[in-house]
Amino acid sequence: MKIHQPKIPDRLTPVQLQDLLHEEDSSLQNASIIDSRIDGQTIEHAQLTSMLIKNSSFQGAFLPELFATDVRFENCDFSNADLTGISIHRVSFHNCKMLGVNFTNARFTDVLFEECICSLSAFVHARWERVCFENCQVRDADFFDCKLKHTYFINCNLDSASFDETPLKGVEINTSEFKSITVSMKELDGCIVSSLQAIQFASMLGLDIRDE
Repeated sequence: MKIHQPKIPDRLTPVQLQDLLHEEDSSLQNASIIDSRIDGQTIEHAQLTSMLIKNSSFQGAFLPELFATDVRFENCDFSNADLTGISIHRVSFHNCKMLGVNFTNARFTDVLFEECICSLSAFVHARWERVCFENCQVRDADFFDCKLKHTYFINCNLDSASFDETPLKGVEINTSEFKSITVSMKELDGCIVSSLQAIQFASMLGLDIRDE
């Protein structure tokens, strides 16, 4: 399944993240943002459309119900940001630090995480379609009660991730690695795994696997 990439114009107007604090409707579009930061700031219902955002920081920011369409983030830091209720479509994150981000009630469509650190993030009650994590650290992430449609974890570290009450039918994890994850056999039904992972899951069930 193809992930649709952000559609970004060739000509963008340079702006700063701080401009969101001064706009009445907290919206930016057809713009580029480089070397900007809004650490610890609160911006409700912000809207980002057709943008490139590079080398910028959102550490500890509170951005509830952020809406983003056709946005590319490069080398950005979202550590410990609260992104509750965000809705993002055709958005990509490249080499971003997303340690401990709160993605509760997120809605994603056509989203790519590439070479990102997403460990300890909470994707609780998330709903998404066509989402790919590629070469990402997703250790200790919480995917509680999620609806994941057309989801791919490619060459990721999923160690100690939790998929409690999240069906994994059709979710691809066969190229990723983990020592242990939290998931029930019912939720694992239909998940795409490697032969080695199948043995790991059998071991988690308590099976005593022996070859003659």
